[in-house]
Amino acid sequence: MGAEIESLRKILSGHEEKLARAGISVKGHTEVLAQQFWNELPAEKRNEALLSPNAWCIPASSVRQSVEALQKSGDAAAAAKILENYVNCIRNPNAETRRAVAHGVAELAPFYGSFEDKLFVSTIRELGLTLNEESDSESRSVISAAFVRLAQEAGQRRSYTGMQRAIEMVDYIESERPAVAKNLRPRLAVESRLAEFVDDAVKADKLPVGLVAFLRRIPGPAAETLAQRFSRTGFRQDADLLLEAMSALGPDAVTHLRQTLLNAPAQQAVDVIAMLSRLDLAALEAHLPGRMTEWKRSSHDRVVRQLAASGAPERGHLILGIFDSLDPLVQPLALDEIGLAGEQDANHRLIRIAEGDLPPGATAFLQLKAIEALGRLRTSGSEKVLRRIVEGKQVWRWTFPSELRIVAAQALEKIDPDWAKHFLPKSGLSVAELAIQPLDIETNSTVMRQRRYARLHLERPMSGETMNLKENCEIEIPEMNLGGGVAVSDQALHPGTIVSLRMSADSKPVRAQAIVRDANMHARAFEVIDIDLEERARLRKLLVQIGSVLKAASSDNRGRNRGRTILTPSSQ
Repeated sequence: MGAEIESLRKILSGHEEKLARAGISVKGHTEVLAQQFWNELPAEKRNEALLSPNAWCIPASSVRQSVEALQKSGDAAAAAKILENYVNCIRNPNAETRRAVAHGVAELAPFYGSFEDKLFVSTIRELGLTLNEESDSESRSVISAAFVRLAQEAGQRRSYTGMQRAIEMVDYIESERPAVAKNLRPRLAVESRLAEFVDDAVKADKLPVGLVAFLRRIPGPAAETLAQRFSRTGFRQDADLLLEAMSALGPDAVTHLRQTLLNAPAQQAVDVIAMLSRLDLAALEAHLPGRMTEWKRSSHDRVVRQLAASGAPERGHLILGIFDSLDPLVQPLALDEIGLAGEQDANHRLIRIAEGDLPPGATAFLQLKAIEALGRLRTSGSEKVLRRIVEGKQVWRWTFPSELRIVAAQALEKIDPDWAKHFLPKSGLSVAELAIQPLDIETNSTVMRQRRYARLHLERPMSGETMNLKENCEIEIPEMNLGGGVAVSDQALHPGTIVSLRMSADSKPVRAQAIVRDANMHARAFEVIDIDLEERARLRKLLVQIGSVLKAASSDNRGRNRGRTILTPSSQ
């Protein structure tokens, strides 16, 4: 009889293998028989078996069925006892039994994860200890797979306590069996999900329970992730949360950022600058100027924007300290941010540039930006220079270009309003042109980086095209101001690309150099980095004719859930 039963088993196994090769999934006959036997047991006997040392004999599907039934009936405590007893069977001295339990735990991972952290964390610990002590290579492979599955479940459920325990166990295994840990650590894939975890915390406006303790286990990668997220943060509320998390990591995390600034490639080093400006200003002042000499224009641009968006009280001083190291096309942006930061130490340098003392490679656009910064700073002592620009006359015409005169007059309106009141009516400057002016410093803004000009919606989109790319493209511009705008195009323009633009709206074209900023499927924000003063005068007149201020121009109206107003091709 035994021989016949064994023969039947082989025949059934052969059929199952054929069906599997054909792509048909079927339960094994032993599994089917075991399930039938289990279903016929009385409830009392089932519970007795599930809580016995031989619970490992019960198929994981049957354990799952019993746990689900208890959860539905509201008896979570009994369900937890069953799961706890099941994983404890992994201490069995028999290798085959340990493999069976490991397979079962991997299958039941979602149920372990659904209970409170105490059971989940103890299960991860139990598998970690067993894995460290396992001598059988086949069993070690199966147990490590179950351990990884539990860690993955912890990540999916945002059980930071569970992930922390998984990392702790890997660290412990590494001290005892380095080769096992070396194989195990990359499979946890914890570091690759750090950005996801941090984003979740920012969206929730709070640090979840266990997140900081979990991040402390991996201070280096955690510090880099927090710094990168901080560098992209647009709102003070989010920045404060990230600073709180970073401060909780301790000095090792700040040391890691400092070393990144000193030794990492430009892309990584620039990412930590905003965070360091809030946590280790001395290191930034000491090392940033030296690194700037190694970096290209794109990195210079990112450095200025990182500092500008850091919210650090000393950001203007830092930008002023690296000003002479910056690429000439980045220097106008730097002057904007120095003015918006309220950096009074820049007054003498700004006055010199406003007088025409330009650094090598600079254009008159930098002189204009210096004048705008003097106006934002209300710089006392600059009146003489500004009046000379506005009032200067040569027989039948004004000495300086109209754009320089306009921005100088706007600055004087803030510094010496009495002079402006008496002179502007006879200055030859129109009220409409003077109305488009740089925005003042907003001390209580909710955003990290302030707008420099009010956003203007154009009554009819300007058409335009790029002029310097290998494959140039046509664009439409529904929003524009003196500092940049939004371009709609079906072709790709990658952030960081410098483009020569030719823009028109049924009038003489305006030419400018711009850098592409953030982009989505249809729209690309761009920022003007250089423009001839006559071209800027034409742009100003054009904006006066077809531009109207958007309601979202004030930072008080800029919320985290409010997107950029953009016309897509389908909505025009």
